[in-house]
Amino acid sequence: MTQKKLTRLLMGATALSTLTAAPVLAQDTSTEDVVIATATNIPDTKRVTSEITSVLDTGAFETTGAGDIASALTRVTGLSLSQGKFVVVRGLNERYSSATLNGSPLPSPEPLRRVAPLDLFPTSVLSGVVVSKTYSPEFSGEFGGGAINMTTKSLPNEPFLEISVSGSYNSETTLEEGLTYDGSGSDFTGFDDGLRDAPPLDANGVPTENFESFSTLIIDQQDEIPFNGGVRVSGGQRWDMDSGMSVGLLATLGYDNSWETREGEDNTANIGSEGLEILDQGTRRSTENKISLNGLLGLGIEFNPDHDIQFVGLATRQSSAEARILTGVDREDRIFRQDFTEWFEREVYMGQILGSHFISGLNDAEINWRLAYAEAGRDAPYERRVNYEDFENGNGFQFQFNRPGTNNDIRFSELDDTTFDAGLDFVIPISLGGLETDLKFGGAYLDKSRDSEQADFRYFGSLPAELRNSRIDQIFSDEVVNAGILEIRRGGTTGFPDQSEAALEVIGAYAGVDVEVNEKLRFSAGARYEDSTQDTAIAQATVEGSRFEFDALAQDFFLPAATLTYTFADNLQLRLAASKTINRPQFRELTPSIFVNTETDDRFVGNPFLKNSEANNLDARVEYYFGRKQFVTLGGFYKDFTNPIEEFIFNGLGESNATSFLNAPSAELYGMEVEFEKVTELSGLGVDALNGKDFIIRANYTYTDSSVSANGDVFITPPSVNPAQGVDPLVLSASGLYSDGRKLQGQSDHLANLQLGLEDFDGGWEATFLLNYSSERIRAVEDLSNGLPSIIEELPLTVDFVYNHDFNIKGGEYELGFKVQNIFNDGYEASQTLGDTTVITDSFDRGTTVSASLKRIF
Repeated sequence: MTQKKLTRLLMGATALSTLTAAPVLAQDTSTEDVVIATATNIPDTKRVTSEITSVLDTGAFETTGAGDIASALTRVTGLSLSQGKFVVVRGLNERYSSATLNGSPLPSPEPLRRVAPLDLFPTSVLSGVVVSKTYSPEFSGEFGGGAINMTTKSLPNEPFLEISVSGSYNSETTLEEGLTYDGSGSDFTGFDDGLRDAPPLDANGVPTENFESFSTLIIDQQDEIPFNGGVRVSGGQRWDMDSGMSVGLLATLGYDNSWETREGEDNTANIGSEGLEILDQGTRRSTENKISLNGLLGLGIEFNPDHDIQFVGLATRQSSAEARILTGVDREDRIFRQDFTEWFEREVYMGQILGSHFISGLNDAEINWRLAYAEAGRDAPYERRVNYEDFENGNGFQFQFNRPGTNNDIRFSELDDTTFDAGLDFVIPISLGGLETDLKFGGAYLDKSRDSEQADFRYFGSLPAELRNSRIDQIFSDEVVNAGILEIRRGGTTGFPDQSEAALEVIGAYAGVDVEVNEKLRFSAGARYEDSTQDTAIAQATVEGSRFEFDALAQDFFLPAATLTYTFADNLQLRLAASKTINRPQFRELTPSIFVNTETDDRFVGNPFLKNSEANNLDARVEYYFGRKQFVTLGGFYKDFTNPIEEFIFNGLGESNATSFLNAPSAELYGMEVEFEKVTELSGLGVDALNGKDFIIRANYTYTDSSVSANGDVFITPPSVNPAQGVDPLVLSASGLYSDGRKLQGQSDHLANLQLGLEDFDGGWEATFLLNYSSERIRAVEDLSNGLPSIIEELPLTVDFVYNHDFNIKGGEYELGFKVQNIFNDGYEASQTLGDTTVITDSFDRGTTVSASLKRIF
């Protein structure tokens, strides 16, 4: 292979990894090595890409101690997390970003999100992730905040086998009293054995046979929650044939079992005669057991140095059993208690075929193609709520079962999401007016669909007083039901649909050029055309002929983009970028059904009248490189949105608040970000203990501000939705819902990361302290029509310590990992404030986690 081919291949695999998979039979290569191969004297991927990017590789994963991609990305400039699994880029929540695996979009098992939760993807199966913050026509047009592309591990050059085990302790959970319930005998595997299956029903929605789980899945106390633990096995092989063809195989399989207990305030606020008042004041306590399974299988075939094909199969699954108790006092001073038992199964399966080809007869032109099919699902086969109330028994108050009806129910829900993706990309080097130019063009096709269904069962009947004081498993027993005292019947979700269908089809094509005008000036420009159609339909399962289809959201877009890079010197350059991008509503945001977010117990209602959002983007960044792994950058950005999609507090469901979605008329977002990385050799300080060691400092800071306009009308979901009668929007003035000039939902003013590390390359160890800070942000937008202020969330300030050490014992190679997370046990809090009154809506402590891992390499 010529040096030119090698250079182009390596750059295509890293700097442009959103378009192609990593080289099939290459070893895992750090970003520094890649750039050295291009003969540049400053080894940093950000220097050679036309877009403004941030890159994390396997070395960064080890340094930060991140077990999944979501937590790893919190160390990237301008990025933070929502709910611990969705990435917020430059103050724009996850709906403004896209997540791909080897360039293919991922389906999502989350009911409220089209973006896959990134906590499902362990860093151990990935070679790196590239975050592109400026738009290029090769990317999907849905690019408000950024594009996140994960690349799977490359196939090996030689056989290997790795076995690792890990364990951890959390100060709030481990060996402390928690809440549990007896589930099925196979729960520890992450699979239910059928105990939670819904029963067959008659024409009236009544079960035709009893099933045990209605009376057995009851919350219990457990004195000691066990330690967390996990195991992973990885291996690979390579076969070189006499014909010159090579075949490589890579496989990895992991299992993790973890526990988390949360306890804190859980209050509901509303407007009363004296302003903001607490509707229900309570305490929320929960224990969740998560079982994670994930695996990767890769097969690569290199026919010759210019042609290779890779087959990738990825499966990741997370099941959780949660027991939760809410206790408190309502506005009428009645003491209440609600018990919840839940089981969720989230999974993503993807199969990919990726090809990379160099055509020597066409001036080393490059062709990359991909085909991918993926399925995601969320199965919640048994969500149970039991309501209690207090009574006086002569010896004080105790809880007894509340009346049958809407406060006591069992819910079954299922969501299936499928994605088919195909892409073809060409890069043809040409001479344009004597200038070296890469002509780029290609296209992509995306077909996504999602079906969801929910079934609520309720108890109906009159319960004798003497039975109400019994244990809950006795009240719900088969004997009580068979005696006719209680009847279990599917009740539906009153006034709202419980079935939904959604589909999205996108056809895209692009063309562009990347021109090296001279040694100092580089210009990249192009445009993408996308035509999309999004369909949504709803139905009520218990009402025949109730299916209702909304008007399709069909629109085409022309999305130009340009980037100019000017190199003042070998180590100093300026980037300027401008582009137009879009953002489409997510499936659940369009579906007017009720969904409960179990993270916060908030209810969500979709809005079928949402529109596509558009954004104009401007970026500038100055980059100064002063050594290997050493640089400082300073950048600024501005975004102008039309019809941005926002969450807001919805007061249309009686006294209980919910969250819905709207298109604000317009919004602006702007900010600046700075990065700094410095490596100092300590050998020259005259201290023997420091000889051969490096001190590393990495720091980044992002300031962001935004303003949302209230000058216009908004279309929102009505308080009741009946699919059989159709749905009409409520048209309201935006100024009647929220204040003009408020901040975008999810935007923090300040984001900061600091890493201080000591590394001994010859000794094979590194130790790092890490700090992460995000300032407060809006979780749900205010509702001025009902006087309700925004819900503001304060994220924890985390300080972590990570230590990694490679060593040999009797010829065996080992890797030891140790980390302490959230050293100062900072917690989470969300609140609403009106005047001098502040109500904490929910809060909890996260605890300090101490973990260790050991890997044996054969």
